[in-house]
Amino acid sequence: YDLEPIDRMRLEFDPNIKLATTESLSATYVGFNVLKPPFDNLLVRQAINYAIDVAPLVEVIFEGQAVQAFGPLSSNVFGAHTELEPYEYDPAKARQLLTQAGYPNGFKTSIWTNYNPLRMPVAAVLQQNLQDIGIDATVEIKEWGAYLEETGAGMHDMFILGWVTVTADADYGLYALFHSSQHGSSGNRTFYTNERVDELLDYARSTSDQEARLAAYHEVQEILREEAPWVFLLFPYDIHGMRSNIDGFVPHPAGHHFLGRVTKN
Repeated sequence: YDLEPIDRMRLEFDPNIKLATTESLSATYVGFNVLKPPFDNLLVRQAINYAIDVAPLVEVIFEGQAVQAFGPLSSNVFGAHTELEPYEYDPAKARQLLTQAGYPNGFKTSIWTNYNPLRMPVAAVLQQNLQDIGIDATVEIKEWGAYLEETGAGMHDMFILGWVTVTADADYGLYALFHSSQHGSSGNRTFYTNERVDELLDYARSTSDQEARLAAYHEVQEILREEAPWVFLLFPYDIHGMRSNIDGFVPHPAGHHFLGRVTKN
């Protein structure tokens, strides 16, 4: 299950192996600590979104095993706002926004990640993208336990992380990550607060009207895209391998695979 790109490339031409692919329920993102300058400035957060070239991440690091994110929820999640436009790669616009924000010469910052074979090269690409617009970012690689503890305590500037919306419902993918009651280790490691977002997320939890919930979640995602507490990076694909004589395996995007229909021919 969940083959890394390098393993998929090794197996995909093996005649004894076949692969099953599904769009996952996960998102990979860069979070800002919006309580710390300069990331308390909306224009800075938007500038960095425009500064990041996602295409090489998808094509080179993930070897095509992902798609660019348009928001915080992948299209397999109920409530995902699939009509949102991803931030385009536009370093000139990024530099313009930095100047408007009062940082014409950039600033120094840090990008945190853990020891992860995909996130570490992603951090290196982000570092170069930021350097191109005058931001001097150091990459700090941390042990997983310390990483979670320190981002939960708000000790970071920027960090790379992922989230799997395992229920395939927007509540799980939005409430913990963006509601102000969830600051820190509960999930909202950006320490983002927006009263309207809180109101909409609380309302969507209180009603069984699915159309009303959908409208609320779409508005939340429109606000998040505009206020950019994240750099919306990508939605990975899940790739699973099996011997060529296996039939009936249908992958579940949350990883809860049912094997009752699997047979060997």
